[in-house]
Amino acid sequence: MTTIYLVRHGATEWNRTKRAQGQADVPLNEDGRLQALHAAEAFSTLALEAVYASDLARAAETARAIAASHDLEVQIDPRFSEIDQGDWTGLSTDEIRKRWPDLWGPARHYSARPGGESPSQVRERALAGLADVTSAHPDGNVVVVSHGGTIRWLGAEALGYDDKRSARIRGLGNGQAVSVTARIEDGRVQLFDLERLDGNTPDLDDPND
Repeated sequence: MTTIYLVRHGATEWNRTKRAQGQADVPLNEDGRLQALHAAEAFSTLALEAVYASDLARAAETARAIAASHDLEVQIDPRFSEIDQGDWTGLSTDEIRKRWPDLWGPARHYSARPGGESPSQVRERALAGLADVTSAHPDGNVVVVSHGGTIRWLGAEALGYDDKRSARIRGLGNGQAVSVTARIEDGRVQLFDLERLDGNTPDLDDPND
């Protein structure tokens, strides 16, 4: 099986000011570049088969930092991009909460964005991307640099959660990572063994947390 490390990109100014980024191409800020370097250091001693990233600058720059110490080229795949936030793009969380109160809170983890994508659409395209990654690298370690929402829904897949249950998954900080094991069964990628690299449990409902 393949071990896939799903890394969230480093921070941007829109992360700092809590604005919905989605597919807006916002670059890393100073903190984000440091987080990318820390991620690169964390993976520096791990043998990597490949490094992938979404097509957004914040993910690609984070991925390049990780790939550099392994003499690898970053392979860009837009299927690992963040959810299209639609009408929410560029708005602060307070603005979204006021204008769409029924779609904020836990509902944002399973509801479609007005004028944008749904979590189920993101999950399906990202899983298709991971299927190709797993087929290309049927064993060994692969890094995929992606985004908070996309990683949440891939994590939900590994845990056997539907989109609604995905609201209970602990969020991943900028520059942080989770690992999953992956294999192809009946032409579809299967994900198992979700583990956070920071040692926290992935599920907020864990009774031992």
